[in-house]
Amino acid sequence: MVIVITLNYNQNEYTLKCVESILQSTYINYKLLLVDNGSTDVNFKQLSKAIPNDDHLELLRIEKNCGYVGGINFGLTESKKFNPNYVMIMNNDTILDKYGIENLVKTCSDYNNKAIITGKVYYYDRPKVFQDIGWVFTNKKTLEIKRVGLDETDTGQYDIIEERDLMDDVFWLFPSKLYEEIGGYSPYFWFSAEQADFALRAKRKGYKLIYTPEAKLWHKGSVSFGGRGENPKLAYWHTQSTLIFRFRHLSTFQFLKQYLKTIKSIIASYIKAIKNKYFKGKDVSFKYANAKMSGFWYFNKWLFIRNNNKGINPFN
Repeated sequence: MVIVITLNYNQNEYTLKCVESILQSTYINYKLLLVDNGSTDVNFKQLSKAIPNDDHLELLRIEKNCGYVGGINFGLTESKKFNPNYVMIMNNDTILDKYGIENLVKTCSDYNNKAIITGKVYYYDRPKVFQDIGWVFTNKKTLEIKRVGLDETDTGQYDIIEERDLMDDVFWLFPSKLYEEIGGYSPYFWFSAEQADFALRAKRKGYKLIYTPEAKLWHKGSVSFGGRGENPKLAYWHTQSTLIFRFRHLSTFQFLKQYLKTIKSIIASYIKAIKNKYFKGKDVSFKYANAKMSGFWYFNKWLFIRNNNKGINPFN
């Protein structure tokens, strides 16, 4: 049995399309746990009325938003009630190919259920262009990575099963025994880097990270945060989470190098804003640079108290 976990937070339109695609799956031995992660009462009532009446689907609710990590961990805890063989995690702003679950399970089985499996992630609005098919290290010592095939049109150039150094959890599947071995996503993260942390912990237990071209999904991307670019809300999460991730997985020497690079990046963001505002006359703010600085200071406080992330973002 596969437990599929996806979260909803005031995004009923995207979520319903995602649910519809999952319910078209050729793989029939699954249960979809749709976790509403603190949506407004109005949105939740609308979702409750709109979702299909299907035995494969169970709607769960968290009264107060507990972030992506908290929502996924809630779903993982609930999954234990079903004693599943596999757990699949996927974003709600996605459309899953009907053969997706079937091919993820097959590939995991082919690796003796000792792997996390992902597939082809395409852009929602560019359905033949890759958004994500896994990451490889450009520098293993510093854990610097690049996305394989990013923005490339799919012409069959990645149609072989391959091992990856890291992967995104836009959609991935793993044997439930992995959750028993390493636990869920680390509560030190609220959003960003949690999947990389989980993947590296899995690798330490001997699991491989595998990409299969047979599983496909289309992803909108960053719907909850209003897109990417110079997004202060994302910059805050990314800065704090990346530093925590590197602190947990790098040597002390390599971490200090990355710490200094973060400082340089923050300074560069301020210099760019100053140039644009005072020398080029552009109507810009310092929110993006301020967000990176705030994320940086969050990490420094975390170093001393190692608190779980409560999801407070001053740039909401």
